[in-house]
Amino acid sequence: MSSWANRNIPRRRDLSQIPEGLRPQIIPRFQQPQVILSESFQTKPVNEVVYPDESSFEPEKEYRSYPVKKIEYQPAPSAVELTHRNLSYVFVILRHLRTARDNDLWISSYQSIRRFYTNPIIIIDDNSEVNTVNGKLVNTEVIYSEWNGAGEILPYYYFLKSKWADRMVFLHDSMFLHRPFRPSELEGPVRFHWHFDSNEIRNDRKIATYLSILPQSELLMASMADPEFTWKGCFGGASIIDLTVVEQLEEKYELFSKLVMSIRTRKDRETFERVLGIMIRHEGHIVEETTSNFGNISKYPGAFESQIITLEGAAHVLAQKGYDTAIIKVWRGR
Repeated sequence: MSSWANRNIPRRRDLSQIPEGLRPQIIPRFQQPQVILSESFQTKPVNEVVYPDESSFEPEKEYRSYPVKKIEYQPAPSAVELTHRNLSYVFVILRHLRTARDNDLWISSYQSIRRFYTNPIIIIDDNSEVNTVNGKLVNTEVIYSEWNGAGEILPYYYFLKSKWADRMVFLHDSMFLHRPFRPSELEGPVRFHWHFDSNEIRNDRKIATYLSILPQSELLMASMADPEFTWKGCFGGASIIDLTVVEQLEEKYELFSKLVMSIRTRKDRETFERVLGIMIRHEGHIVEETTSNFGNISKYPGAFESQIITLEGAAHVLAQKGYDTAIIKVWRGR
């Protein structure tokens, strides 16, 4: 029995009174598209495994004028072992992957070495955000660093720890061999690939903080206070360096074992570029005239610009500019 008082209360519909063909379709909640989509985000893996293949080498649409190279892991038939003055060499690639497309960087760096040299290669993975399959690498070891974010100091730290060879050639995964090294580029106990002037993007307070962590820091601070003391930063921390120099810097200053625990951010890594330059200059391992093999990084064609993101494109620009270098660098904007 109804009354005017409950006339606006909705009544429950009796579906049995509606012909079966006209009844509304009832979809359970777990089958509704919105729910399925939402739950798919909840279960997405944090680090998806990426299997590099030729598709990951395909450039962006606006750069497809350059051919896609086939993945080659074996050394070229003309590749030789790099030696100089009877010293052995190891190549170290520092790798960091943010997306699947970053695979073409470290693989291209590996392949560029194997084009010329058969020496051992060490790949140091610094806190990559995606997992990758390393493939059929030849005479190569992959190290997953426990010091996440330490970046440029890691090759020196693990070189000191493992002593793979007499000398190390340190490359970033965005650096590629363009030609063999000349004997003059292998002279001296240390040679930066590129340098930058001491007054570029300088934070004296942070440099002083890092130096204060080290034993005998007063010697370094005294040099810094001397107006006659000149030094240059090591771009990307990348260099060709003797194991004996690394051991001497660690024995005297505990440089690598101390700072590897402190470096985590990009600003930290920029400070390490400067501290390394200061210490190597202070210890007399390098002279200003031969600080780096390829000069000031600011003179590199297209430096710090990310328009050219492929090895072939970068090589084309260098050829046009007549820039002579054994190492090509690209900026991916990661």
